[in-house]
Amino acid sequence: MFDQLIAATLLAATPLLLAALGEIIAERSGTLNLGIEGLLLTGAGAGFTAAVLTGNGWIGLAAAIAAAMAVGLVFAVVTVWARADQIVAGTSVNLLAIGGTGAAWAALQAHGLDRLPAGAGFQPVAIPGLPESWASAQIHPLTVLAFAAVPVLAWLLQRSRIGLIVRAVGEDPSAAAAAGIAVRQWRVGCILAAAACAGLAGAWLSLIRTHGFQPGMSAGKGFVVLALVILGRWRPGWVLAACLGFALVESAQQLAQASGAGSGLSWRLFQAAPYAAALLALAIAGRASRGPAALGKPW
Repeated sequence: MFDQLIAATLLAATPLLLAALGEIIAERSGTLNLGIEGLLLTGAGAGFTAAVLTGNGWIGLAAAIAAAMAVGLVFAVVTVWARADQIVAGTSVNLLAIGGTGAAWAALQAHGLDRLPAGAGFQPVAIPGLPESWASAQIHPLTVLAFAAVPVLAWLLQRSRIGLIVRAVGEDPSAAAAAGIAVRQWRVGCILAAAACAGLAGAWLSLIRTHGFQPGMSAGKGFVVLALVILGRWRPGWVLAACLGFALVESAQQLAQASGAGSGLSWRLFQAAPYAAALLALAIAGRASRGPAALGKPW
């Protein structure tokens, strides 16, 4: 049971971590993107569609990233260059993705293209030295990539010139501009990087975790990512801990349901448990969190 819990936790944490690392980059540059949910759906839908049409999972991954970046570019133009309200723009991205992926899914079903061809989805790989009971069943290269990206991003933000510029743009864009930094270009670049990460996380849902697509399959994970970034205080290491904590609670409730524990309780209570835990943690620790000074403010 413990091996199953660890495996399920890693599985559930991977898309959250991928999207959260990208959102750290965007928010540290001063941009608040509430459209992560829509970007996840866009990546899931585009990745699945491309993989179905070509029979190639790698093309599906590339399509997921490209589609999410295209939507992210629209968001960047609207918020960075046109200086529109970031919350409204992010909400619009979510609505656009829900409608767009729903329409695409209906078209695929109409043509009998609602299942991945054999070999188009990605399979797990065994990691030497880990328990065989879950290493061969649950570990994917993207999981390793997501966890390896945490120290890399932490170093980039704190020790590199790129990280210094990103933090300067998010704290005081006027001072950064006076120092010769192209604030808008840097913010657009950060938004695109965040969109690519969210698209990859969406592809994980459709091409790796489920090998299928369903409208709304992101199931609120984009909003959870926003909370986890705040809970982790915009620091990759702390955000990793927050993602693992949420994934642990989510996995525990799923295993509890599968084993029949608490069968007298409504299954909806089990489903609500990880979200309630995230809200509680955010209420306790979130008040002490201080985000970038220019976060959400157009410049």
